[in-house]
Amino acid sequence: MKKTEAGRSMIEMLGVLAIIGVLSIGGLAGYTMAMNRHRANTILDYASRCVVVAQTTGDGSTMETGDCKAILDGETLPGGATGISITSAATEVDQPVVEVSGITEKVSEAMQNRSGGTVEITGDTDSATITFNTYAS
Repeated sequence: MKKTEAGRSMIEMLGVLAIIGVLSIGGLAGYTMAMNRHRANTILDYASRCVVVAQTTGDGSTMETGDCKAILDGETLPGGATGISITSAATEVDQPVVEVSGITEKVSEAMQNRSGGTVEITGDTDSATITFNTYAS
């Protein structure tokens, strides 16, 4: 009588592990991109809230400048940024400028990809400049 073996061969198991590995790499890449977009969105939202508060505390023609953490009463900085502040170039209420420091290159890229219309973002690997209310001519 012939005996049959029950179970999987080593090659079948290696094939399954290879498929799982490829799917995991794709999932991690997607997760990383989503987290960078989330960090960029939270930084931009934080910066816009800081600008609104700075505009309302000014006299109407100029706005408060300085560290956004101080302007927003000690709120923690979002998205891994080490500093977000309204610069002295932002004396005009209609075109505020916010400097963001300590961000990664990928977060800066995600911020630039998200911006459009009335926000212009320029930057390099460690910092970005957000200029609000820039109108296309």
